[in-house]
Amino acid sequence: MRTRAGEELLSAAERLAPDILAVRDEIDRERCLPPVLVEMMRTSGLFKLWLPRALGGPELHPLEFIRVIEALAKADGSVAWCATSASVFSLLAGHMQEPSARAVFGADAVVAGSINPQGIVIPVDGGYLVSGRWAYASGIGHCDWVLGNCLLAEDDQPARRGPREMRFVLMPKAAGTVFDAWNVSGLRGTGSHDFRVDEVFVPAGQTVPAFAVASVQAGTLYRMPPMSLFTIALASVSLGIARAAIEALVELAAGKTPMGSAVLLREVPSAQAAVGKAEALLRAARASVMQAVAEQWDEVAAAAPSLARRAGVKLATTFCANACAQAVDAVHEAAGGSALFESGRIARCWRDVHAATQHIGLSAGNYELAGRVLFGLDLGTPRF
Repeated sequence: MRTRAGEELLSAAERLAPDILAVRDEIDRERCLPPVLVEMMRTSGLFKLWLPRALGGPELHPLEFIRVIEALAKADGSVAWCATSASVFSLLAGHMQEPSARAVFGADAVVAGSINPQGIVIPVDGGYLVSGRWAYASGIGHCDWVLGNCLLAEDDQPARRGPREMRFVLMPKAAGTVFDAWNVSGLRGTGSHDFRVDEVFVPAGQTVPAFAVASVQAGTLYRMPPMSLFTIALASVSLGIARAAIEALVELAAGKTPMGSAVLLREVPSAQAAVGKAEALLRAARASVMQAVAEQWDEVAAAAPSLARRAGVKLATTFCANACAQAVDAVHEAAGGSALFESGRIARCWRDVHAATQHIGLSAGNYELAGRVLFGLDLGTPRF
């Protein structure tokens, strides 16, 4: 799948690589993206890859999305993660009425937030009163709007069996307070801090039923299962990080002579096996995701999304993230002591790729959910 918009965004990501590499240490040290880099990404459209064309966005096919995020992640995992997070939230514009969507996503606005239901909404005339504190808001330092997932207050929910109603709510960043809470080992530059709001009024039009497929825009993208797209987006980051690690080892091996060896690292059989294994893992991971995405897209374009295809995406993206981590592990081991230095690319890739696998959307626990589908059992969660 190739479109003009996709090619232009891929070129923009590739052109930014030298600028990203020049500030990688700053990104990691300051735990945020530098303002100059944020502006370059904003003006290039890299925070809104899934914004509808009707609202001035590129509405990228997921296969094109993967290529763009891979290119950013090769330069830096945190940069790619921030672009991914904001672009996933731009998808919500396709599920909102146009005036509300323009109010939030107009003027190149960037959205950060959390899909963990850690807030409460109380229905009032015209909208909701929102309160809560959310963690893991990647990119909140440079965003304009924040998203929080909320549970409907129990007093306002009819008695019924099953999970409580959840809604995504979109609020101006200035309506809340950000707490510096992101002191972590990997993906440090995402600045995924906490934020809190207390009884903030949010118009009904700036809310969306959580995890629901209820599109306003006509494109196939907005009929895709939101959680499938979410995990596809996250897995894309792992692919780029693993590619960067392999390239870093190839560069290192061309000039390093290990202690006790008379030949360069690239001549050492164990290093050759390690880079071969890493490449095989990365290729398998990428092929698995690309196939699952293509199959689900074709299904959704023709009919409704099935649980079987959702399970296929869940399996592929979970396998992808974990296979990429294994690939970077092989690189890390082959590099020896050179991989220990925090300023080195291999060390950064190792920390970042393992941080990615800790995300609930990519964790090994997702194999269980896919397995339940294969066994014909009830999922027990709307987040699938």
